[in-house]
Amino acid sequence: MAQPRSGIDAEQPSEADVRQGGSVFLRWLPFFLAWMAVIAGLMWSAPVVPLPSFITAPSWLLCAFLMPLAAFLVPACWRIPRNERKLTWLALPTFLAGAALALVAGGVGAGLAWNERGRSTQAEVVAVDEGKTNRCTLRKADGEEISPDLREGEGCDGGVRPGDVLSVRYDPEGGLEPTAESGKPGEPRWDVMAGLAVVFVVFGASGAVRMDRRRREHDRA
Repeated sequence: MAQPRSGIDAEQPSEADVRQGGSVFLRWLPFFLAWMAVIAGLMWSAPVVPLPSFITAPSWLLCAFLMPLAAFLVPACWRIPRNERKLTWLALPTFLAGAALALVAGGVGAGLAWNERGRSTQAEVVAVDEGKTNRCTLRKADGEEISPDLREGEGCDGGVRPGDVLSVRYDPEGGLEPTAESGKPGEPRWDVMAGLAVVFVVFGASGAVRMDRRRREHDRA
């Protein structure tokens, strides 16, 4: 009569489980690679192209929150009964890496756009909108307004009044928000973006393997 395996042996994955896990990893790898490409590509291209504001504005919510969230919810819900759905700890680094990837990719794109299109000028403050966040409407010496407005924290601070002249950097195409001349953009961090992309893909696909193993255990039960 076959003896039941001990608890330690039962936790050790069999050779078949290892092969199955490798197969599942490869099946989910394109999903996470595509997700990563959309997150990084959209955030990078928003300032570089630049994309229209009606695309850029919701892209932050989409890429920094919704897509990283969906990245581990899809494997968690895939062919697993609702009452058996449980997230693995790998879901947390997957989400955090995806959100950070969106922010860093946006910063890399902005750095490239500043290097290519950034201009410096003296601009007069035409109006100050003193709301929850102050915004200053700027106009160059030739009468052309700078779009978008200068935000609080970027140079439109409490002491700024209409008629003041500020030294600012701006994007003639309006894809970047203007900033005070003293606020120089940092160098694009390609290495950080690449590292976050790797973490997102590897941890995401590995989490999918764990959740698929849970599904198979449920099917055998």
